[in-house]
Amino acid sequence: MPCESEAGALIALGALRSDLERATANHVGTHFDLLLRMCRERMAVLRRGGESAGFSSWDVRNVVEETCWRFAADNDSSDLIVLEDSAHRLQIKRGGKLIPNPNGPCRRYITRENALGWQLHNLPLPQITAGGSALGQAVYSALPGCCGPILEENLRRSYDGLVLIGQGAARDTTYMQKLYAVGFVSDEQRFPLGELLTLHHSEKKYIRRLRFLNERVQEDSGYEAWLVVADGIPALLAAERLFPTSDIIGVCNRDAAIDTIDQLRDRLSGIVRYYSDMNIDSCMSGSLPTGVLLRVLQRKT
Repeated sequence: MPCESEAGALIALGALRSDLERATANHVGTHFDLLLRMCRERMAVLRRGGESAGFSSWDVRNVVEETCWRFAADNDSSDLIVLEDSAHRLQIKRGGKLIPNPNGPCRRYITRENALGWQLHNLPLPQITAGGSALGQAVYSALPGCCGPILEENLRRSYDGLVLIGQGAARDTTYMQKLYAVGFVSDEQRFPLGELLTLHHSEKKYIRRLRFLNERVQEDSGYEAWLVVADGIPALLAAERLFPTSDIIGVCNRDAAIDTIDQLRDRLSGIVRYYSDMNIDSCMSGSLPTGVLLRVLQRKT
């Protein structure tokens, strides 16, 4: 791109809109597997004697009862997760002293059959429950250039297989403010780009269709990504490191700092032998706008 713009976010919106048409673009069938993996990761740290200070006070929330629970054991089973009440304390104060709690915690169990009723900490609902807010079908159907049929069930289900990497995560950052400042207008109603991307749909009764990561993040332990949109050179370098097996769309600005451009050039020089150039005519219809260049690389088999 010739300069900084919202092009990366718009590309992500196009991918999100396309995902609404795909029957496999949700996590209804894989939510339990993610719960089990998160449970095993936490239990492995605790079994090694690791500190729990880095963990949240709770791991999952029952979306109906709105109660919070901690992983207690994976039970060496691929079909059962044991939970304990997050309010339970191993020690209690009695007579001015801390003593072991004589009462054990309340326990619950997650199975494949009831997994959709449990929400992971810091992740959206797998699908909305009664009283939740589904995405508006009319809004996404009216987006310019989008005419494919939307699957109504996807408007009520989350999907993290699409990732956008950018400069800031909090809504009050300069980066995010730009995404909320632009948008689309339909029937005299304005829809900010940030809202359409479901960037901050982390509340209890919302789902999201895109996962956002800050370009400075060091690791990611969520769902695997089928497509990553990297907004900027630092984001592209992070995407290549975090998602080496995913398809990546990098939106890079020619007016970036020289040292940043050099970092990208050096990285591409080191990996280009593993890729072959594709004809861009097979990737898009029509001609590119003036000032925009496109290069498509496919990993060699």
